[in-house]
Amino acid sequence: MYVECYDEVGAEVYDTLLRHALQELKLARAINAVKVFIDPRDAIFIAVVKLEKASQPIYLKDMASYKYEDDLLKILIDNENYTPDLLRVLWREEGRVNVAQPDRYKIEISNPTIDPENLMVVDPSKELKRRVYDALFRVMPEGFRMTRNASEGNLVCLMSSDEIIDEKWNKKFNEVIEEVKNQ
Repeated sequence: MYVECYDEVGAEVYDTLLRHALQELKLARAINAVKVFIDPRDAIFIAVVKLEKASQPIYLKDMASYKYEDDLLKILIDNENYTPDLLRVLWREEGRVNVAQPDRYKIEISNPTIDPENLMVVDPSKELKRRVYDALFRVMPEGFRMTRNASEGNLVCLMSSDEIIDEKWNKKFNEVIEEVKNQ
């Protein structure tokens, strides 16, 4: 982890803030590299985070068994750790009115449109990225609302300012991205 700033004390403060945010969100082991560039004189904040590989997605077949009976899809839950996530996905895809939960181990869907064989319940990489964004927004200077996002693959890349971002900062943004990408 590296914080670049013309002010050494400011760099140390941001380093501490970032470490606390990452620790609080339990992200330390999920991150491969981090670089933050901040210049308060020009009101610019650049942060690039390289993520470790996330866990594999959880599909319906990984947590439950299912069978069709007439126009009803019956799901028998084997691992209830993911039940809230499953219900969210089903409500979004099928509508709450079509999803019933007679008990904690059973879910029934009337007239299902989903493909239960390929239904993704949890995508850990999305959750990991969401938590990284949370950490970055916690340490980003207050009032920096103009944001440019260049995230891709296993990189989370943000540049922000409290005013319209000058084009001259794109070069620095790309340099930081390349530096972290190659670590």
